[in-house]
Amino acid sequence: MQEDSRNKYVISGGEEGKNRLNVLAGAMQPYTSALLQTAGITEAKTFLDNGCGGANVAIMVAKMLGPEAKIVATDIDEKILALAAEEAEQQNLHNISFLKMPAYELAYHHYFDIAYARFLLSHLNDPLSALLKMKDSVKAGGKIIIEDIHFSGHFCYPKNRAFDKYLELYTEVVKHHGGNAEIGPELPALFDAAGIKSASFDVVQPCFKTGDGKWMAYITLKRISHALVKENMITEAELDDLLRELEAFTEAANTIISLPRIFRIWADL
Repeated sequence: MQEDSRNKYVISGGEEGKNRLNVLAGAMQPYTSALLQTAGITEAKTFLDNGCGGANVAIMVAKMLGPEAKIVATDIDEKILALAAEEAEQQNLHNISFLKMPAYELAYHHYFDIAYARFLLSHLNDPLSALLKMKDSVKAGGKIIIEDIHFSGHFCYPKNRAFDKYLELYTEVVKHHGGNAEIGPELPALFDAAGIKSASFDVVQPCFKTGDGKWMAYITLKRISHALVKENMITEAELDDLLRELEAFTEAANTIISLPRIFRIWADL
C-alpha cells in the first residue's frame, strides 16, 4: 500500500484493513509459497517485501529462510505496519524490519538477494518507476518477483448482478486513484521496459465454494465503500443494497467466487 503524489491507495487501512489483508494472505498462501520456491529463494539472505501491507509474505519468508536472513517490509500505512510488527513479535520473529517507505522512494542500492511485491504495481500510475527502484535494490545475481492482478479476469457462478457491479466499481475507483487494476498481462512488457530480461511468468486463479477466501469480494467492497461514495460513484443506499445482495450470494452454498486472475513474473538480475 504505497502512496505519494502519483497515487492514492483506494482500500481503507487500519485494523480492519489488516484483517482484510489477513484473509487475502490466507487465500494466497499456497500459491505465493509455491511461487517463491519455484523462483528459487531458499538460499537468500536478504529479502524485500515492497508495499507489504500486512507483511504476511515477509512473515512467511522469515520462517522459510530462518533467523539469519534479513527481511525488510515497506509500506506507507503506519498502523498496519505496527500491527504487522506486533504479529511478528508474537511469532518470535526478530529478523524483520518494518519501514514506512513509499514505493517511489525505495532507498536501497544493490542490497537484496530478492525483491518482491504483491498487488502493489496495480495501485500506482507510474509502475515502471517503482519497478526500476526495485531493480536497483537487488544485487547482481539476485532476483525480482512480482504478483499482480488482472481484475476483469474474476468470475463467479452462477452469474450475479452484484458481483459484476463490484468488478466495475473497483476497476473504476482504482483508475480514479491513479492505478490500473488490469495490469497483470502488462507485466512482461513492463519487465522488458525496465531492462529485466529472460523473465518467466505464469497465471493462477484461486476460487472458492466455501471458506474465508470466498468473502474477498464482499470484504473488499466494504473497504472501498468510503471512496465510492465520496467520489459519487454510488449512493449510500445503493451501496447498502449492493452489499446485501453480494453477501447473500457469497453465503449461498451453491455459489463459486474467484479472486482476480493473478499474473506472476520472476527473473534473475
